[in-house]
Amino acid sequence: MLNDLKEKKWPASPLKAKNIDPEQLKQFLRIRADYEKSAFVTEGHLEVRALGAKEFTKPIPPGECGISTLLKHSNGHIYGGTCGRNAHLFFYNPAPDGDAVADIGAVAANASIVKLAELPDGRIIGAVNEGGKQSFLLSYKPCEVLLREKDFKDMGVREIFDLPAEDQLFFSTIDPCHSAGETERLGNPLPNEHIADMVTDKSGTRLFILGNSSGIIYECAPDGGHARKIGSLDANGNFSGKLVCDADGMVYGAGLYGELFRLNPENNTLSSLGIAAPSLKGRELYNKVTAWALDGSSGVFYGGTLDGIIFQFIPQENRIVCLGKPSDQGNVRGIALSGRKVYSLVGEKGACCHLTCYDTSSRELRDLGCLLARSERPWNGYEFSSMATGRDGTVFMGENDRISHLFIYFPPV
Repeated sequence: MLNDLKEKKWPASPLKAKNIDPEQLKQFLRIRADYEKSAFVTEGHLEVRALGAKEFTKPIPPGECGISTLLKHSNGHIYGGTCGRNAHLFFYNPAPDGDAVADIGAVAANASIVKLAELPDGRIIGAVNEGGKQSFLLSYKPCEVLLREKDFKDMGVREIFDLPAEDQLFFSTIDPCHSAGETERLGNPLPNEHIADMVTDKSGTRLFILGNSSGIIYECAPDGGHARKIGSLDANGNFSGKLVCDADGMVYGAGLYGELFRLNPENNTLSSLGIAAPSLKGRELYNKVTAWALDGSSGVFYGGTLDGIIFQFIPQENRIVCLGKPSDQGNVRGIALSGRKVYSLVGEKGACCHLTCYDTSSRELRDLGCLLARSERPWNGYEFSSMATGRDGTVFMGENDRISHLFIYFPPV
């Protein structure tokens, strides 16, 4: 074997050839130029925003800025939660006079904000996991919600004028600042257990919470009171830690082998759908759905699995369509819809995430590459945990690393 390697003739660099062929050299230069940028996203446009504009507030420090969840709010802002030594709540204002991240503040030490959900009145409910097995819910009221609740009786004109109308940034050379609402720590609905995921029903009067270790789905009020058990996904803890809700309030998720279930909030019943998310052969036991996204116009869900497979779930037909595996990596970290395209982040722990795209028109599934932004600063994105679609179709991606940024992707027209 060793002798075979010694006798093997290895290809030589064209630059070392005695008689350099000009056409070979041109091809070599073209290949090198293409190779150096082939690993990165080259269609559309990528930018990053630091978690806190230094003109307004002290940026969220390293070790506390890993973005664990993102939420598109009805006011057009993107709200996010972080994890680390301190878990922070922040918002991004996409308006032309904003275009920056504002740190609302730290909510807990050694914690992670695992999910944010908006209630019909505009209030935001967050699920927070602390050290040990402790968890709690938090409530955040944006400025516009506080303004609606404000009693203007006996207030002076100047006092009324100074009230913030919305969560926003103020670009002033004299006093640059930002306005944010009020955060309140609520109760702990799950004693001695972390929260895997949380969704709200259509009315906003009930929360459905998935236990991280037990796989039990609970129901509780948005005030974080005692939770009531609805049912268990799997007795041995083989379940997916992600829930998703449709426009009618039906809740979906996956249990053993990635088999989908439906929770009917009208009677609080769990029922198996008899279909499973696609899996690699021989890995059915480890199959988990790691990301969900709903196409509100069609009612179709898009999901991603631990194996890195993207699939389509059509609830009207109780049918799953496997769209493929766009990257050699596993673990779909997030899915977001923009126009007629479905974007996803695929990447394992410690590896470099890839952005992928499924075109619903051509039915083509592609790996777009690694994320490299040049504005507002040059930055390579490695690990991510969340995605969200903005009001105008912009895709937001939450980097989850020691030093993290909010990635903004503008899809091609």
